[in-house]
Amino acid sequence: MRRPVRAALLAFDLGSTSVKALLLDAETGAPIAIARRATSGGADPREQDADTWWRAICAATHEVMALAAVQSSDAIEVRGIGVDGHGPSLTPIRADGSAAGPALMWRDRRSADDEAALEKILGRGGWLLGELPKARWLIRERPEAAAASTWLLSSWDALTLRLSGEAVSAFWDPARSVSPAQRSALLAAGLDERALPPEVFPGTRIGTLLAGPAAELGLPAGIPIAAGMNDGLAAVVGAGLTDPGLGVDVGGTAGGVAVAATPTEAQRITAALPGRLWAGPAPAPFGDGVILGGAFAGTGRLLEWVVTELLASDPAAAPERRAELFRAAAALPLGAEGLMAKPISHLGWSSPRSVDDAFVGRTDQHSAAHLVRAAIEGGALAVAHLLAPAIEAGLQISEMRLSGPATGAAPGPLSGGEPVPAPLIQLRADFFSVPVVIGQNPEASAAGAAALAGVAAGSFANLREASQVVAAPAQRVEPDQRAHDRARELLQNYGALSSATGESGAGRRED
Repeated sequence: MRRPVRAALLAFDLGSTSVKALLLDAETGAPIAIARRATSGGADPREQDADTWWRAICAATHEVMALAAVQSSDAIEVRGIGVDGHGPSLTPIRADGSAAGPALMWRDRRSADDEAALEKILGRGGWLLGELPKARWLIRERPEAAAASTWLLSSWDALTLRLSGEAVSAFWDPARSVSPAQRSALLAAGLDERALPPEVFPGTRIGTLLAGPAAELGLPAGIPIAAGMNDGLAAVVGAGLTDPGLGVDVGGTAGGVAVAATPTEAQRITAALPGRLWAGPAPAPFGDGVILGGAFAGTGRLLEWVVTELLASDPAAAPERRAELFRAAAALPLGAEGLMAKPISHLGWSSPRSVDDAFVGRTDQHSAAHLVRAAIEGGALAVAHLLAPAIEAGLQISEMRLSGPATGAAPGPLSGGEPVPAPLIQLRADFFSVPVVIGQNPEASAAGAAALAGVAAGSFANLREASQVVAAPAQRVEPDQRAHDRARELLQNYGALSSATGESGAGRRED
């Protein structure tokens, strides 16, 4: 007897150190299965091998489909594939999507002079230049890699090309678009057409899954492929920031925060606090809103470093010990009994030389659980500290949605695969002084990529509908008014520590 068919959407979320493959129900947006694979490696943190990304995606896809076969009594039929990725990360690739040379990661600053030159040509800088400065640098400084490249693309566009054979430049910000006159100026300035493929909106159906990649993934050919987007912006979609006042705290390896605001709010705040937050338009289907946000280099990485260091002496006991550490950390009071993580730089991340290099206030009375607690609180404090002046300037936040293992939203390898204890989620509500919400898909970037797949496949009428479906709330935690004074005190202490250590609190990661 033939099993009933369950329509599904498949998302690939390419982060700085790992890739996630997320399978969702195409009708309800409910998660079916998720799998992760590491992608980082190599001697130079400024570069990665894009073929390693692909191998990780293939392995994660085989795993997630196997998990789905076990967890669902229905036959799974993938109706669409969406992708998001880190950036601006330039990926030199051949026509078949294979790597023609190392990808230049978002943290690579060797193209700073090219960024300045292109800013003069286009009249814009930073994120609005995308991968163009890195492309100009590579053409000049890596002629062999450039000669072997058919295209010079973002990480997400490189992956959709490998899947579909179609080269596009996908983004929703009209300010990033290149006019014919600007294109001519860029070509005269050392770029070429390989860095300037046709522009499309994320979620556009650009083609279907080719036979070769389909065989590697273990999927049938012909599945619709959606144009992708940056992972931070995918979190905006996956967290459902469709209306002003909604925010998302993204606790990945790095970290970030985004809040939907009205244009008037955003203009007032960016004028009062220049350079503190980035600002860009919300996806067109969301209306005329603005997304304010900031990025950090290592909120999740600090927690990862702490857990890894604590478990290094006994790797065999790591899974059980991780869960024990998180339970013990949850039992500690707000403030980790005087231990505080040093502010995370938005400029870059390097592993601390010692515990005292990463924390302040440590005494002999502090245990391993205190370190875990302080690392988790440090990520929340970084976000609260970044947003505090904007809130004082009039930014309205009605609720903060949580994403990723470092916020406690999703089980993950750091917590031994178990749900994070409730008090470690509660502390974020207390520091933010607003309710925090965990959606049915607590990996917001991956959910955003799945929403794109749903639009391309016709499962949803538009991106707004897709966003609201995949981001349906599953858990809501209110701030504890009894913790208000202590939370404000800790935030003030963190601010003083930021000033003392030279951290500006600016949320613009130097990309």
